Amino acid sequence: MSLKLCCGLPYCLKSARVILLASEQTNYISTTIKLSQSRWLSSNLKTIESEKRKNVPKPIYYGILAPHMKAVKLFSISSSLVGIIVQPFLYKEIVSTGNVPIILAAYSFIGFFTVVTPLLLHLITKKYVIQLSYNENTDSYVAKTLNIFCRTIETEFKAEDVVIPDVPGMFVSFHVKGKPLFLDPRYFDYPEHYAKLMGFDKPLDLKLETDKVPEPNDKSSGSWNK
Repeated sequence: MSLKLCCGLPYCLKSARVILLASEQTNYISTTIKLSQSRWLSSNLKTIESEKRKNVPKPIYYGILAPHMKAVKLFSISSSLVGIIVQPFLYKEIVSTGNVPIILAAYSFIGFFTVVTPLLLHLITKKYVIQLSYNENTDSYVAKTLNIFCRTIETEFKAEDVVIPDVPGMFVSFHVKGKPLFLDPRYFDYPEHYAKLMGFDKPLDLKLETDKVPEPNDKSSGSWNK
């Protein structure tokens, strides 16, 4: 019995060694596959992130007055809301006085600060660009402005859409799709974009239009000859 065990022991050891080697190879293959999968996933994620970054417009201009404009517009809107809420009580007290000049003056004062002031602020600030971004893939720009309720409006355009007015208006740099916009050239991170938008990179047209000389009138010349 002991002889059989001694003869079968090397075979058992050999089979155990084969099983151990097979398990090690299996583990090595599985770890290699996992590493390759992780590398593939990481590379794909990097490419996706890079593509997303390319599609995201890059900011090239910030309006330095944007925080102040937002604060003023929010204060104006909040004061207008308070004025509208308080108006019925104020009108009741004013009408009870029975003085017509005081009633007219109070109505004008309250109406001006509740309605006219936000509209005037909007007319001035709606042209101001708070941020301008550039998309390299589409070669387009995105201008952000504020509406009357202090919400951001995005206007996408290209350099070909820019129209420079012959007579520059107040707080107007150029028009885009019929919308006037104002940008301060001092706050461009990349001044070449301002030059591109204003058309400074285009060749100058130095041709002068010559006035056409009027042709002599035959009848008038004939009358003079006579």
